[in-house]
Amino acid sequence: MPRRSRRTVALGLLAASGVLLMLAALPAIAKRAKHVKEISIAAPTARTPTDKTDCIALSQAFYGHAKTLARRTKQSIPREFTRVVTNLDEFCGEEDFEKARISIDWMDTCLNNFTKDYNLGFCSRSKSYFCAIDPQSDGCLASQ
Repeated sequence: MPRRSRRTVALGLLAASGVLLMLAALPAIAKRAKHVKEISIAAPTARTPTDKTDCIALSQAFYGHAKTLARRTKQSIPREFTRVVTNLDEFCGEEDFEKARISIDWMDTCLNNFTKDYNLGFCSRSKSYFCAIDPQSDGCLASQ
């Protein structure tokens, strides 16, 4: 009997060490899977939304892509981008898809130039943006 219990203990220790090795490897595997997932994320396509649900999905896709780019480049999401996303959400709620398209185009331009110098103005709302969204806005009227 003592032989059998030694074998049982040895097998038990072997199984336990195998389980511990597998558990230790899980974070590395999970991190690798997350990394692979991030690389395969494609940029959303700029287009005019067809309905409220589509508009909200586009808004979330663009914001998600901005978060991914920010994480990869170790930069923060520009404040202007967050403001335009908020405007887009309002336009989606109001079902104003023409203004939504203007915001989507602006976000697409910003994301396509995300790593370029901020001072170039790709991620800042310009007079043309304000005038396209609201011709009666202060930003548009002040320049006339």
